[in-house]
Amino acid sequence: MADRLSWMDEVARVKQARSLPINDPKREAELLDAMEQRALAMDLPASAVRAFFTGQMNAAKQLQLEWIASHTSPPSSATEPLPDLAKTIRPALDEIGTRMLEALKKARTSNTGGSIIVQARQALTLAGYSESIVAPAIAGLEAGLKVDR
Repeated sequence: MADRLSWMDEVARVKQARSLPINDPKREAELLDAMEQRALAMDLPASAVRAFFTGQMNAAKQLQLEWIASHTSPPSSATEPLPDLAKTIRPALDEIGTRMLEALKKARTSNTGGSIIVQARQALTLAGYSESIVAPAIAGLEAGLKVDR
């Protein structure tokens, strides 16, 4: 989860510079549908994956909001080139998403959900994320571990 969140500063930079909204319901729905399809191929319940990634997206949006609030002027593309969402950021997030699905599957079969939740909270907190970011990420993890067990 921390790996995925670590990309959100870059996502926020692009959105701020291009005056794009943080919320993109169409893109979010497409991502959730794609993750459900990947989950089914891995014998994971689609509802668990949807719950998990909904929490991760909520945490990501909160991080983007916080980043933009603390960076009130858009970056200058002349001094700081913007990363490419399609060629750089999304492929990285897709690869992280695959690892997250594998970890969720392992966690759901290991019956160590409680300790995984504690470890995830500690990792996110140690990475410096605010409680307003940690809370939805953990809520998604808890839901992903519980749904259709």
